[in-house]
Amino acid sequence: MAWNFESKLVEIKRADGMTPDVFTSCYRNRHPIILTDIVSTWKPIRAWNPAYISQALAQVKEKWTVFVAHDNQHFLNHPEITKKLEMTPEELVASVFRTESAQETALKTSCGKENMSPGTSKSDTNEENMTDKCTTDISTTCEQEEKRRYYLRSFSMPDPLFQDIFIHSQAKRLLDSIYQLANEQFLSEQDDWTESESKDISEEFDKLAVRKFDGHEKDNHEVPSCGQSCSLERVQEEAGAETCDSNDRKQSAILEEVADGQPREALQYSDHEEEGAGESCQMHTDMADSSFAQMKLPTRFEIGCKRIFNQNTMQLWLGSAGNITPLHYDRNHGLLSQIVGCKELVLFSHEDTNNLYPYSSLSDRSHTSRVNLRTTDREEIERFPRVAEAQRYHCVLKPGELLYIPPFWWHDVTSLDPCVSVTLPWDLEAHEDIPACMWR
Repeated sequence: MAWNFESKLVEIKRADGMTPDVFTSCYRNRHPIILTDIVSTWKPIRAWNPAYISQALAQVKEKWTVFVAHDNQHFLNHPEITKKLEMTPEELVASVFRTESAQETALKTSCGKENMSPGTSKSDTNEENMTDKCTTDISTTCEQEEKRRYYLRSFSMPDPLFQDIFIHSQAKRLLDSIYQLANEQFLSEQDDWTESESKDISEEFDKLAVRKFDGHEKDNHEVPSCGQSCSLERVQEEAGAETCDSNDRKQSAILEEVADGQPREALQYSDHEEEGAGESCQMHTDMADSSFAQMKLPTRFEIGCKRIFNQNTMQLWLGSAGNITPLHYDRNHGLLSQIVGCKELVLFSHEDTNNLYPYSSLSDRSHTSRVNLRTTDREEIERFPRVAEAQRYHCVLKPGELLYIPPFWWHDVTSLDPCVSVTLPWDLEAHEDIPACMWR
């Protein structure tokens, strides 16, 4: 790099093993770390080669919007500086790994059709002319293709590839290494998850959508009518938190869980009330206290999977060698899993934000820096003098390695090879503060 930095480059540490307490106390929200053993045996590391990925993504019928560039200095999702191209997943894989693509095959076919009219005889001269023109067109296209570089950033993980990532043993190994909750004492100790590696997380969380109390109706238990006393104490003694109405009907309270996993109480009553029946007895809001302990709360593993192994937030990155993602930060925790090829990263702490000249907070590029770390232009370097004061961190991420990037840490990424990566982000939690320097 052309910048004359004052501090020495610091290599990011690698760790063969990790526990949630060490990760939480030393790295989470504090410092990047490379984990070398967590994803090294994952199915994507063992199986995802270009042919496998192309075959898997063949099930995706729609085209993808792909970043494309020649100079490759500005791969950002911004219309002013990034061109886009619609491609099928198979065409993208072929272009990234420089295999013969469907586009090249189509070019050869169309080239032949253009140079031979229906009434033309196949003379040697015509064939020679046709071949020369076709070869010239293909050579020009191939030369342009060599200069072109492609970069896909998916906004969710395609189903065929998600099935390879969310395998029970893989998820458990990762979560057992890094994931810890602030209020873990409130979680159920019981883990109902089976050992089936193909278990889908959505099925498990559907089971958590509605929980019934363990109590059941007692055959010989007399329920008071609305004309009798219906005290809170009496109601709380009812197994299953039963309610009463004018027709002495027993109706069970149901505990629902909202979509974000936090329980709330909602009483659902039978629709079989007779016409003219009196109003049912009102239950005190504290009634649920007696049944709260009976509810099975989600485990740490279930919550961790919902946050980290979320198909809708997980991202696939697939791109050509030489791709550059300029200096920027993300507002969430990030796990970058390298599957194919190597990537070089330069990182800066959020504490150096003022030294990195971010765009205005009112801009839609506020999370990016105005600094080009690769520039050799002396005038540009002199425009941003404080960059030299920033402390750089560096690593080359290899296949089978996982890099944790804390929220608000700046990072610049270069693909050294044709690369396939997966990011598993998760949001800041309520107890995690945003650094003061990021309130811009």
